[in-house]
Amino acid sequence: MKRKTISHEEVLTRFIGEHGTENRIRFENELNAEIPAQQSRELRENEHLTQSQLADKLGIEKGPISKIENGKFYLTLATINKIASTLDVGVNFEIRPIEM
Repeated sequence: MKRKTISHEEVLTRFIGEHGTENRIRFENELNAEIPAQQSRELRENEHLTQSQLADKLGIEKGPISKIENGKFYLTLATINKIASTLDVGVNFEIRPIEM
């Protein structure tokens, strides 16, 4: 039995929807929201800081740090910039049209 190899794009189209559809846009936006969560964790760990230590530096409770790193907290630009400043890193945002 010969198996057919399918691309990542074909899998997304089959299970999420065509590029540009509401479901696909929602999926891609949620996926992109996970990137800052993972990056903030990696940056914190690279600085050898615990969540509590980072929270202290930011002047907030530890709970939101955990939520941010687990993608359960919607980050505002102000929060992203505050974390970046505390970890001494830059932030780069890209706003682009949705490809149809």
